Amino acid sequence: MKDTISQNTNRKNLLQLLWLRLIAIFGQVATILFVHYFLHIALPLTTMFSVLLLLVIINCLSFYRYKFQENISDKSLFIELLFDVIALTSQLYFSGGISNPFISLFLLQVIIGAILLQRIYAWLIAIITILCYIWLSFNYQELHAFHHHEEEGNLFNLHLHGMLISYIFAAILLLIFVTKIIKNLREGDEKINFLKRKSLEKEQVIRMGLLATGAAHELSTPLSTISVILGDWKEMNLKKDLIEDVEMIETQLSRCKKILSKILIDSGKERLNQATIVPVKEVFDKFIKEWTESRKPENLIYDFEGKSDKKILLDDILTQAFFNIFDNALEASPAFISVSVLVTNDNIVVSVEDKGKGFDYEIIKQIGKPNLTTKNSSGLGLFLALNTLHRIDGDLKIENLSAGGAKVLITIPLKNL
Repeated sequence: MKDTISQNTNRKNLLQLLWLRLIAIFGQVATILFVHYFLHIALPLTTMFSVLLLLVIINCLSFYRYKFQENISDKSLFIELLFDVIALTSQLYFSGGISNPFISLFLLQVIIGAILLQRIYAWLIAIITILCYIWLSFNYQELHAFHHHEEEGNLFNLHLHGMLISYIFAAILLLIFVTKIIKNLREGDEKINFLKRKSLEKEQVIRMGLLATGAAHELSTPLSTISVILGDWKEMNLKKDLIEDVEMIETQLSRCKKILSKILIDSGKERLNQATIVPVKEVFDKFIKEWTESRKPENLIYDFEGKSDKKILLDDILTQAFFNIFDNALEASPAFISVSVLVTNDNIVVSVEDKGKGFDYEIIKQIGKPNLTTKNSSGLGLFLALNTLHRIDGDLKIENLSAGGAKVLITIPLKNL
């Protein structure tokens, strides 16, 4: 995954290099024409424009590769930058060698290489530019204008002006393109860090699942013992109100056994084996019905709007995620819960509101961490629900309402289901 992100970043940076090369081509055309026709310094126009034509062809081929090749390696970027170094060396060779004030543009290639490439490739670019500089000290085509000794002062001023133009040109390009390249690199690093965080969260969820499965197995014995004791109590001559309490305990105990059995059974299943594609309205009608029958809330308002024919991939894990959210709302506000579902072409948006005390600021700020304390628990309900939604690229947000209470907003993209 890290290699894929790096290749995507390289692809973005390749586009920046192509734009940089295109600007360099136009800049060279303007400079060559200005020097030849306005400064009256004879240049080998045919040869220099041939180099530019070759650079244009290379740029077109590279752009084709950018459009149709997904994976761009560091070596590819190195070769692209090497083309630019060779082209610059060729143009300097035909226009005075080291006496050409634009020779400082070699530094632009070195700086881009240092930012863009791996260390070994960056060093190669630096070494190649140094060798090209040294080679140009002894090998270049002399310009006749540079050997008019009687005009030495004017030529020196011209050289200084050329150095100024070269500096301005390099500074502007660095400011524009290196900034974009660094932004691409940062985005790549952020994606890698995001994937690392997701990996840690998944490991935490797996660890919690193992602990839950182990706890479910261990709890079966004490629950069976309690069931036996309750059966013995019912045979005693108890008062009516005590008998009702025992029956209530038995009901809750039966629910605990059912939950634990489900954990033990589901721990051996794969998601695809237990998932089914069901119309969205049917799913949420089922959620509300099952949850209402088991929790018996005093006042629940349920509203469904939108495209009921859309379908969703339903499994027990998603069911448990919504039940956790509903349970949190019920505990915060036993007298009122509102659940509204809106289905569009792209998303399912579920809003769960209550009239409780709302969430603390720290809870909202650090939503999804397993060590949160929303009440007398560790916030595992929100943590598990959020991670379940992340598996299908969904999201969960919480906020406090101005009129009191809190709202949990769940968004599930339909295209990923």
